[in-house]
Amino acid sequence: MGSVSENMDVFQSELLSEFFGEIFRSFSQCADNVFFSITHLPTDMTMLSEAAVDYFDLPGNMIHNFGPIWTERIEENSRELFVNSIRVEPGKYDSFVHDLVYRVKNRDGIYVTVSCRGKLILDKDKNPVFFVATFINHEATATIDPVTGLYNRNNLLDTLKKFTHEKKPYYLVLIGILNFTEINRMYGYRFGNQVLKEVSEFVLKLGTDALVFRCEGVKTALVFDAERHDLKEIKELFNNLRDRLYNSLYIKNILIALEICGGAILANEFSTDPNTIYNSALYALAVAKEEKLAELQVFENDLLNESNRRLEILNAIRTAIASNFEGFYLCYQPIVDADTNKVSGMEALLRWRNKKYGVVPPNDFIPWLERDPIFFELGNWILRTAMHDTKELIKKNPGFVVNVNLAYPQLQRTDFKSALNRIIKEEEFPAENLKLELTERCRLRDMNLLRNDMIFFKSSGMQTALDDFGTGYSALNLLMELPVDQVKIDRSFVINIENDIPKQCLLRAITTCATELGKKVCVEGVETAKMRDYLKNNFSVSFFQGYLYSKPIIFDEFLDWYMSYDKTA
Repeated sequence: MGSVSENMDVFQSELLSEFFGEIFRSFSQCADNVFFSITHLPTDMTMLSEAAVDYFDLPGNMIHNFGPIWTERIEENSRELFVNSIRVEPGKYDSFVHDLVYRVKNRDGIYVTVSCRGKLILDKDKNPVFFVATFINHEATATIDPVTGLYNRNNLLDTLKKFTHEKKPYYLVLIGILNFTEINRMYGYRFGNQVLKEVSEFVLKLGTDALVFRCEGVKTALVFDAERHDLKEIKELFNNLRDRLYNSLYIKNILIALEICGGAILANEFSTDPNTIYNSALYALAVAKEEKLAELQVFENDLLNESNRRLEILNAIRTAIASNFEGFYLCYQPIVDADTNKVSGMEALLRWRNKKYGVVPPNDFIPWLERDPIFFELGNWILRTAMHDTKELIKKNPGFVVNVNLAYPQLQRTDFKSALNRIIKEEEFPAENLKLELTERCRLRDMNLLRNDMIFFKSSGMQTALDDFGTGYSALNLLMELPVDQVKIDRSFVINIENDIPKQCLLRAITTCATELGKKVCVEGVETAKMRDYLKNNFSVSFFQGYLYSKPIIFDEFLDWYMSYDKTA
């Protein structure tokens, strides 16, 4: 094998005539979401389309020994599969076809899904000379949804940006289908696609000039010009659509009684990013879905009184994440062993402050933010920061555990587990000192997937807990289905429990069941010594957390508190 420069000369003379290079570049520019590569096997030189070089931050469009460079960018759990898929046995070159879907890291460090197809080009002696491959980037799809024929979410966001640039107020309405999973299960996915197609036809026939888009999952978006349509009219259109889809949708002579929900927002603050607008409508839709509201749910803010002010704050928060998490910090609240009264750990709690808005209460933005895919990056920052801080306490107490809340967007990401393991490795953090708490919305995840998540965490040495037990979607069957280590009882569940017999009965059932299944119980919201003693004497409780010990405080204050408490406990 000659030098790289010699290989380049051979490669160029054999392959890259000016004419051939022009053809390659022309093909490379034909589609936004398709990348191309050609590898000259005798010299191991690869030519890549400029779009691929830019999107995946590759060192150039002519690369020697490209295989290891590309493999390093592939998600770790798919690398072996990829390597095996391009291995060819001698004598089988003419029948070889590489066809694989996997995830690979782009220039922003985010793993995206690509499907790759490749084929060998042989010489007259049946020896491989070139390997030609195409990569379809599924994160940058075309603008038309193939099922409904509507423009997709990418085009929707472009449209919202156009309205914002032109300073035109608009209403964004998102419509979701409540019982679509049942339809898929009963009739199959092809039938389900037909349902989505018919829904889009119903929306288009509403008799309005709204722009219509297909979004992720089974969501449909409508954009109304706010100068031509008011909220009353839009609500009437939604009610009409809801009634028609429930009573008038026939497919193959089968009446499909679709149940829909809707979320809406008025966008008239032109400094607000369209992603924030979209996520706010998504939040309103989620509220409508979870509370099974029949009417269109409009994004408003009762706490701050002005929806525009809230949007301004949420937009600033979203921008802060992209600006190296500016203004975000963690507070910690101690967790105390019920038997020894010693501090066994702490819970990491997210906070955000800004010069203009001050410290924004977490309940004003976390439920909203947890529905935004951008939370994945913030969640990784929380994990890394919590581990970094906790290492100092582990030096003093090797069994000290930090609890970190997980959000739904994290579990939804297929690269979350690899990101979590990478953070643990980079921080040199003992996995057994990390306890991951499943927040309420995490329990909406498919039970089999959620169980697999718990098994993965446990097999990696981490601990897990069910947060806010006794509220929302909590149920005793979760204790039997999920291999978690701990149950955390929400503070609202134990308020005035000394005088509330129904609460006492329920708490006794939960703690008894948890104990029998080998799970610890932590009670949150313990505010008085009287409450602590009552819980300790009447129920199987392992840990306490609450203002009796400390409110959530920044890490430096927590260290001082811990040293002081440890001396007196």
